[in-house]
Amino acid sequence: MAKITIPYFRAKKTAGGVRFYWQPSAELKATGWKAMSLGQDEKAAISAARARNDEVRVWRSGGARPRDVKKIAQRHTIDAVIAEFEKQRFSKLAENTRKEYAAKLRTISRWAGDVRIDAITRKNVLAFRDALYAPRKDGIVRETSAFNTLKVLRTLFDWAKKNELAPTNPAAGDLDVSIPAPRQQFASALARDALVAAADELNRPNMAAAMILAWTIGQREEDLLKLVQTRYTELAAYEADDPAVYARIAAREADGRVMGVRLRQGKTDRWVGVPVTGEARAHLEKALAGARSLGLATILYDEDRERTWTAQKLVDRQTRAAQFQRSFAAIREKAAATVREQGDQDLAIEIADLQFRDFRRTCVVVMGQRGIPDHLISAITGHQLDTVKKILETYLPRTTGMAMLAVDLTNERAPRSAERDIRRA
Repeated sequence: MAKITIPYFRAKKTAGGVRFYWQPSAELKATGWKAMSLGQDEKAAISAARARNDEVRVWRSGGARPRDVKKIAQRHTIDAVIAEFEKQRFSKLAENTRKEYAAKLRTISRWAGDVRIDAITRKNVLAFRDALYAPRKDGIVRETSAFNTLKVLRTLFDWAKKNELAPTNPAAGDLDVSIPAPRQQFASALARDALVAAADELNRPNMAAAMILAWTIGQREEDLLKLVQTRYTELAAYEADDPAVYARIAAREADGRVMGVRLRQGKTDRWVGVPVTGEARAHLEKALAGARSLGLATILYDEDRERTWTAQKLVDRQTRAAQFQRSFAAIREKAAATVREQGDQDLAIEIADLQFRDFRRTCVVVMGQRGIPDHLISAITGHQLDTVKKILETYLPRTTGMAMLAVDLTNERAPRSAERDIRRA
């Protein structure tokens, strides 16, 4: 039998004789093309393989395609540039940032995915801006989403220009849009107490631990949820820069041990042991005991389904993250309803507006209120120093209590002269 050189056409010897197949390349498989069995009639098999290759050529030119095959992104179209941008840049982004970018890139693709990138003008971008800021059916303008979509569009064009895929960036410069106000919420002491009480009333001790950990050590939600039990350990005296500090912390604990969570700070890539003391430690260890009884590896877990909040597959992680938010929402609603019944409408409004992510900011504000220096706050939360300063400048109220604390610390830390010591004696 003469050798056939038709692309993707294969002949295989089997127990029943020679059989013919159309076998797609790895590239074609990735876009949805599937292998075909073409039978044992060589002439018919060749004809079928050529017909299949004709379908591939039509698809490559942007024409019709089988239902399960992805639409091809033509070279230099917005979709093609998006595909290349994702391939080169997404591996360097955190998971949440990737999700945010992917959502905005989908919006951009729906707008002009099949248009050549060099055909997009400033006028086109401004029309897209107007469409994004137009009120939806419910009359609401999704300002934050619109602003962030345009921000990603600008980033995409910047990248395309630097990589010689676009001659200009029509999304650069002032697009005459207002910058959405940043979230300013943080949980007051009364709000924190109400949330923990609601979690306890709903029999959600693990969720109570999650909230307390969040506003105590100031870590991001995703990092808290994947925190494994081995990260909770006893901190040694030699790790303290000042032995007196370690001794004071140990003295406050009933067992005299300094327990803490070891975290890798993303900005410096260094391991930091953050002490967890008092009420926070009690809740963490209760959560830990519950997780161990279920044979789980993480400290925090889904109490309803008795499983971790994390998963290997992205779709499962997204599902569990949504379930975590619903669990927190139930506690928030319970806390708000309770304080509303008690007649505190302002506190109920504050609680109802809180999101779990606000507890990271809360951690910074609480430590700032207690006079903790910026660089020490940064050591716990992992924020950059500039970020800590911005949070404190925006959210930290200046109060009489803080002035009193400043005077108290000043006097407490002032050097004492021998003469003063003698006079006091």
